Amino acid sequence: MVRFSHILIFTLLAAPAVAEVPFGFSTRVACDAQHGVVGFAKEVAVLALGEDQIPLSQAISASGARYVSGEGDVEFWIKGDAASLEIGGASQSCTLTQRPWVARGNEPGWLITVADGRLKALLEYGTRELELTPPEAELRDGALWYDLPEMEITVEKALCHDDMTGRPYPEQVMLDLEGTTLRGCAGNTMDLLTGREWRIEDIMGQGVVDNSQTTLLVGADGHLSGKASCNRYMGQMGLTGEGLDIGPLASTRMMCPEALMAQETRYLSALQSVDRFDIDETGALVLYSLDQAVITARR
Repeated sequence: MVRFSHILIFTLLAAPAVAEVPFGFSTRVACDAQHGVVGFAKEVAVLALGEDQIPLSQAISASGARYVSGEGDVEFWIKGDAASLEIGGASQSCTLTQRPWVARGNEPGWLITVADGRLKALLEYGTRELELTPPEAELRDGALWYDLPEMEITVEKALCHDDMTGRPYPEQVMLDLEGTTLRGCAGNTMDLLTGREWRIEDIMGQGVVDNSQTTLLVGADGHLSGKASCNRYMGQMGLTGEGLDIGPLASTRMMCPEALMAQETRYLSALQSVDRFDIDETGALVLYSLDQAVITARR
């Protein structure tokens, strides 16, 4: 049986309240009617499907690995490279794909990747290499902790900026290497953008028209869509070494009140000029053009 790697997603199983926990090493789940991410740590699992995070406990199974929710209404059963998901008595087949995970740091440079069930570490500017099967995670004070033969890895859910490029990442990593502590960033930058829709609250420092609907939705593949105040629009976004590249945008051609049309023109022009983004201390998305904040959005 393939043992997929190790995460608790947004849920502290031991606590009644929901708390953010890092993604860490995770596995994509694609079922007949739903898709999301699953992860494991010490006989527990969390299944994230859309906006729902479902804590599961490992149950007795004649074959494979079976996880059941506390109420018994959700069952997730891994058998070999496939899985089945049962919710409320309705069953669906699922496929599992491990999601590559990358952590990196500077001074001295180091890089850790997890893919296909193996962890590879390049340390001390690549002069030292390690490769092994990653251990099961432990949850310590809201962080994931991995105990490896030559090092310990702690992954925390917190915004992290690469100290050379400034690029934001969703996780902070602390690497304890034979008494030396190294810090860095991990995870997929796109995870900061994808998921629920962003609602625009400021364009070029001029705010937005009251009760207007200007939105931005980013797909995992970088596809952009939303409402530009009046018309629907779509386009493509890609990550560069230090920021973003937004390609040409297309939109429908409805006519609306003059104020909304003017705001739409301003928004689309600003969006196409964006070259990087950040998340501020309040959780707002800030899009920049030539180091000037041109769009602010919030969920």
